[in-house]
Amino acid sequence: MSEASTLTIDLWTRRPVCGPRTTVINRLSSLRSAAALDDFTVTTWPDEIVVSERNQHSELLATIERFEAWAADNGVSLRPPFETRTAASLVGASKEVLRTPMLFASVHDGDDIVGVYPCTDGERTWTISEFLDTLEGDEPELTAVDEPPSMLGQTTS
Repeated sequence: MSEASTLTIDLWTRRPVCGPRTTVINRLSSLRSAAALDDFTVTTWPDEIVVSERNQHSELLATIERFEAWAADNGVSLRPPFETRTAASLVGASKEVLRTPMLFASVHDGDDIVGVYPCTDGERTWTISEFLDTLEGDEPELTAVDEPPSMLGQTTS
């Protein structure tokens, strides 16, 4: 990252925010205190979002599409943990829903996305905890083969 970069993390979580989710928030707080990142936000989202042209979660769906586009551009996928399925209602109708992950992090350098976690390349999955381990310096230097899709050294939008 360059000297002028501003590393921020948006953490997305389902309710209730407890257990492992609290652990990640505490780690983010420690990283902010240690100046390893500039700031972070925590946003809760529903377990499932109805996928349709217009609904109360249209903006959230657009944000998730932006994460998926970044992942595709960088050779990784967000599926799983995001999963689309058909849900049937009691009256026989069905709807397509997007199941959100318990925890998801998007990493930003300024306005640019530079990483999304968890993600997979089909063979290897990178978790939020592994990314935080790297920021905390607990992991040895990553080799090119093991490098997670956090483009901290480059900017990709």
